Amino acid sequence: MSNEGFWGPITSSVDWCEANYTHTQYIAEFWNTVSSLAMVALGALGMVLHRKSLGWRLSFAYLLIVVVGIGSVLFHATLQFEHQMWDEVPMVWTACYLLWVLLSEYGYQGWPYTLAITLYCALATYVTSQSQGTTQFYMFQTSFGGVMWSCLWFVWKMYRAASDKQEITRLFHRGAQFLVLAIAVWLFDKNMCFIYDTPGLFNPQLHAWWHVLMCMSLHYFFVACGHQSTLSDKPSIAYFAELIPYVRSRGKTN
Repeated sequence: MSNEGFWGPITSSVDWCEANYTHTQYIAEFWNTVSSLAMVALGALGMVLHRKSLGWRLSFAYLLIVVVGIGSVLFHATLQFEHQMWDEVPMVWTACYLLWVLLSEYGYQGWPYTLAITLYCALATYVTSQSQGTTQFYMFQTSFGGVMWSCLWFVWKMYRAASDKQEITRLFHRGAQFLVLAIAVWLFDKNMCFIYDTPGLFNPQLHAWWHVLMCMSLHYFFVACGHQSTLSDKPSIAYFAELIPYVRSRGKTN
């Protein structure tokens, strides 16, 4: 549904299943906007909880998640193309940065790898921001998705290396479970909107759930991978509010 509200006609290359401007004339997609704050909150919490236990690389990754969350708020609140870029371009940067970190973890270091990822990131940024319409949507999905699947391959290697650590493998499993659910609800919301045209049928706001599930998946993977790669003295897994896992160094409290 494409009602016109405070921000004017929709200029973004994609409009999700959520009906527009149903709660307020100042927010195009209310639930998609509110759920984007989960990324901001969890990213900020990840930085705070890991301020002493993890190195700057993974802490900076949490900061990038905050940036993506802010961009997602702007995008879904306005459905304007320029604000869509504040969502999608930081997603490309985050994916490229994570690949750089994982490559370094496995010995692929030095300026050639850094230069190659930087050039790819610049190219992906260009095609994402300069394309239009359906072409723009698929160019972004291809450039972003290709890097993220490459990251998952290295995450799989870390998972295999942690096969003798039951607590860590459980974190990897939980991250994978959240990821599968996130992809499933994203695909359904993107391709099955026509179902909600049935009068009286409830819309469960699956794209909003994608935001929550995806940031939870990233957090579990960050914690599991961070535990495996941290240089801290004998790291352990602790739980904030008995719910959210994080890496804690021996003798350190967060």
